[in-house]
Amino acid sequence: MRNQIYQDIKDAVIGGQLKPGQRLREQDLSNDMGVSRGPIREAILLLEREGLLVTQTHRETTVAQVEKEEVDGLLNPLRLLLESFCIQKIISLLSDEHFSDLDNILNDLIDACKNQDLGKVVKKDLQFHEYLVSLTEEPYLISLWSGVSSRIVFHFMNNSQIHQQNDFSLFISEHVQLLNAIKTKDWSNIEPVLRKHIY
Repeated sequence: MRNQIYQDIKDAVIGGQLKPGQRLREQDLSNDMGVSRGPIREAILLLEREGLLVTQTHRETTVAQVEKEEVDGLLNPLRLLLESFCIQKIISLLSDEHFSDLDNILNDLIDACKNQDLGKVVKKDLQFHEYLVSLTEEPYLISLWSGVSSRIVFHFMNNSQIHQQNDFSLFISEHVQLLNAIKTKDWSNIEPVLRKHIY
């Protein structure tokens, strides 16, 4: 139950239903979701660790705010570092089965882009990269990546104009190029494509 509540609140934050600076009260969330305050409190703590919610001493919880300066100066460099490490760690272990899984995720991502379903686009984008990170089987590494990527996506959803332009062609192209580079299993091919995609 806690995981589902956590995911529901996270989706609402990243999807923009809950806005930066908006206050969240445990009792209101408990009433809305029809659950006790215990699982709500646990989910809030998890989302605080990911940097999506902020609770100050003796004050209510609010949705975090992520500025462009943080994304450019901290989060993107961290994401590049983490994903580079992960891919180099798993590159020799990648199999046809892994590539098939990535192909399926990419196809779902392309379908979501064609249907202009921004919520699904974001989920499939995260799933694509999370799949690669998860292959390391390093829980702490996965947790670090999740916190960084969640704040980047949160900023994107609240500030980007891509969903107004309805033009995902570059977004699709970058993912296709990245997967093709990964399939070569050659880091010298992957690194420049990954860097361009993140920045």
